[in-house]
Amino acid sequence: MRKGLIASALAVLVAAIVASTALARTAEPAAASQLATCTNVSLGFVGPLTGAAAFLGQEQLSWLQFGVQDYNKKNGTKFKVVQGDTQLKADVARTVARRMVSTRNVMAVIGPSESQAVRSGAKLMSAANLAMVSGSATAVDLTKGKPYKSFFRVIPNDGVQGPTISTYVSGTLKAKNVVVVDSQDDYSRPLAQAITKRLRAAKVSVTRQSVAADDTDFSSIVTNVGSNVDVVVFATQVATAANTMSNQLREQGKKAIVFGTDGAYSPSQFKPRSGYVSVFAPDVSFDPSAKQIVNAYKKWSKNKAFGAFGPATYVAGAVAMTAIQKTCQQLGRANRGLVTAAVRKTNISSIISKNPIRFDAKGDVRGGKFAIYKIANGKYSPVG
Repeated sequence: MRKGLIASALAVLVAAIVASTALARTAEPAAASQLATCTNVSLGFVGPLTGAAAFLGQEQLSWLQFGVQDYNKKNGTKFKVVQGDTQLKADVARTVARRMVSTRNVMAVIGPSESQAVRSGAKLMSAANLAMVSGSATAVDLTKGKPYKSFFRVIPNDGVQGPTISTYVSGTLKAKNVVVVDSQDDYSRPLAQAITKRLRAAKVSVTRQSVAADDTDFSSIVTNVGSNVDVVVFATQVATAANTMSNQLREQGKKAIVFGTDGAYSPSQFKPRSGYVSVFAPDVSFDPSAKQIVNAYKKWSKNKAFGAFGPATYVAGAVAMTAIQKTCQQLGRANRGLVTAAVRKTNISSIISKNPIRFDAKGDVRGGKFAIYKIANGKYSPVG
């Protein structure tokens, strides 16, 4: 009888030791050979690849694909990209979000590109612990109160853009009469309102106008722009719309120049005779320290034109891939919740900032600033 009890006790002790050893091994970093379980990991891209803002999404996708190839080559990883086209439509963005959540090997989403697409699909992706790292969604409310627990952005929000534009228009340009135009969407309305409020506080006379996001003719608004108006601030996500607005002002002999918000930053599409545009990140084309990465992208893309959207998305991709790789090294497999936790602890260098990319508790990048570019005869140059 005692022998049976001793044997049973020994069996329990051995089982406990085995279990303890297994748990210890799980906590240890995975060996290089165990990374094989992470060879089928993808990044989802969510942005407008067709439609009025296709220029934006196509530039972002191109830079993301370039970044993935570059990262894979340097780190021995095998990341892929799954594309999701929002078409700049909220209902389509929601469908894309569902697909990203249901695609099991998608461990992080790069985007959504547009603020309205975040509002449409971020709750679904947050519920699935799927990290979203955006390089262009700037609306303030996306992080106010942290409504989406897995949403992050590598660029500053419109709480920075509004004051940047208002201060420049009233202070540097010394404009006395301004027209502020929104595009009747969730990105432009709050931004236009914030700019209007600050300009009026600076004793600038402001008239508000509104157009549909897909409008292509602004002659009726231009007709109502008085001869005393100095600047038309156009909060738009469509660069060609800003260009058309500028052309029609010239055609009607108006002196007002167009100041476009970040959605209008496109050297290939917004090419006024005279104008300005703000953007959430510097255009690395003007940065001598980024010459190597710019040349590498041009070679890879066969000289595709780009602005500020692509490089910011390249950085967003680097954030996600770094987080996924760390998770794989620790566990030998990818896990969405742990990837999101790793993204939250990001501290990596950036091609769009002198400071490293780090996030605050809300998911906003720390220390982000908007840049302003002057445009003369279609040629861009940084100011300040």
